[in-house]
Amino acid sequence: MFAFSPVFLSLVLLLFIHFVCCLSSTHELLVVLGSADDRILSERVSAAILYIQSSDKHIILFISGGVKNAFQSGDDKPTEASRAAKAFDFEHVQIVLDELATNTAENFAYLKRWVTQNFSHDDLPTFVITTSDFHQLRAERLFQGIIPDVTPLWNLSKSSCSRCWSDETVHLRNVPADILKARHIM
Repeated sequence: MFAFSPVFLSLVLLLFIHFVCCLSSTHELLVVLGSADDRILSERVSAAILYIQSSDKHIILFISGGVKNAFQSGDDKPTEASRAAKAFDFEHVQIVLDELATNTAENFAYLKRWVTQNFSHDDLPTFVITTSDFHQLRAERLFQGIIPDVTPLWNLSKSSCSRCWSDETVHLRNVPADILKARHIM
């Protein structure tokens, strides 16, 4: 029978932990979902900034959001993504803008398209979705409908919107239809 010293066992355990950690993704893809409401968008941006400041991983920031009702508001209105991007001033963060999505299902469809073009299936980053607390349930359902083989982490802003929780019950009914409409993007 072999007897191993506690020091040797501790060293083996540390090497095992290091090996397992190295197998996990060293990149985080921090997705910031847009909003046509400036206050909600600002809350999400603030939550993303706090997340970046607390992370020690390489972060790719994917900011998503086009212009809702672009034909009515004119072509010169800045996108949600471009408005949000102005708040991020981090040298070590790569920023990718999706300025085409007009709803949450499209946010995730354009995200899936970009990830498919930039990562192999074996080397996917860790997905972290930044959205509002009231929006998480719908966003989770949409994410799983668009990108079912990934389980994201959630970085939630606390919303000051008093009507948003009740509005979400209406939007939740549209999830299956929104997923079907967004599939043409992928």
